[in-house]
Amino acid sequence: MELTSTTNAAPDRATWATEYFDDWYDVLAAAEAQDRPDPSTWRRGELRAELERGSTEEEVHLVLAREGGVPVGVAEVRFTLLDNTRTAWVQVGVVADQRRRGVGTALLEHALDLAEAAGRSTVRISVDRPVTHPEETWPGSRAARAWGFTRGQLEARRQLPLPVPPERLAALAAAARPHAAGYRLRSFAGWVPEADLDVMAALTARMSTDAPMGDLEVEPEVWDGDRIREVEAARAAQSRHQWVAVAEDPAGAAVGYSVLVRSDHEPERLIQLDTLVLREHRGHRLGMLLKLECLRTALADNLAAQRVSTWNAVSNTPMIAVNEQLGFVLDELVEELEAPVTEIRHTLRDHTSRDHTLRNRT
Repeated sequence: MELTSTTNAAPDRATWATEYFDDWYDVLAAAEAQDRPDPSTWRRGELRAELERGSTEEEVHLVLAREGGVPVGVAEVRFTLLDNTRTAWVQVGVVADQRRRGVGTALLEHALDLAEAAGRSTVRISVDRPVTHPEETWPGSRAARAWGFTRGQLEARRQLPLPVPPERLAALAAAARPHAAGYRLRSFAGWVPEADLDVMAALTARMSTDAPMGDLEVEPEVWDGDRIREVEAARAAQSRHQWVAVAEDPAGAAVGYSVLVRSDHEPERLIQLDTLVLREHRGHRLGMLLKLECLRTALADNLAAQRVSTWNAVSNTPMIAVNEQLGFVLDELVEELEAPVTEIRHTLRDHTSRDHTLRNRT
């Protein structure tokens, strides 16, 4: 099996993209779509733009596995550079007719090599599966456990069919407003105004400490205006657009926000990113009001959108209740799993040794 991967050098990324990216993406898309009616895979143009542009916030390596020149599997390895620098995020995908042949294991071992070379001691993966499929028989879940990963958090994807009946939105807003007396909401389309950079940086940093993270190893993130602009530049390169709602307390301090994005490569889907109300301001229905304001602003510019996709930790019952009142419907579960690199290595060695023993006995 031949493994080909990108480096972090800009000329090498561009060369790799020209020669291998389309094959890499075809395998990723096929693997992600297997038995999933609506995979949330980033579109080809978005991932290619990310690869070619690079980032000061994150280092990304793409890996392509081929057998006899035929693409059979892929991996994606991500290292955040500004915080959580002990963790590597890894995604592995194998085409359906090549599974259970060691392709995924070979890609994982290569990802571990990259992680160790970058000084990462923990690897995190995620497994998406429709709610109709039991965990015990889902290929991704079975592989993750066989490799030695442990679930740190379970998330749920819900989707909101569009358009939403206007009377539902009006009723939800009317029920929430009396609980938020004195608070003010405002919204904007596009990148963060210069006057709001520090505000948005502070709120985004709180997302890493105030949102449920389960048993995952997560460090507080440090955000400033430059980091906000870097994320916006990356989204612009991917032809993504954003809409933001902000909640302010009676003194005018920002206490919550919500973000929706839409890609030109997938205009039918709006993606709900962060929605956060600071802990000390919860209980005023601000989560509902923020989502309503952000949705109102985004839909004014996206009349052809067909759905909104959102993800929540299953433990985040208040936000899930908000989503279900809006009309979001559960369709997928996402396992977030992680393990130390040394433990995964040990598990893989045990499997290799056991398989070798069985072959010798037969």
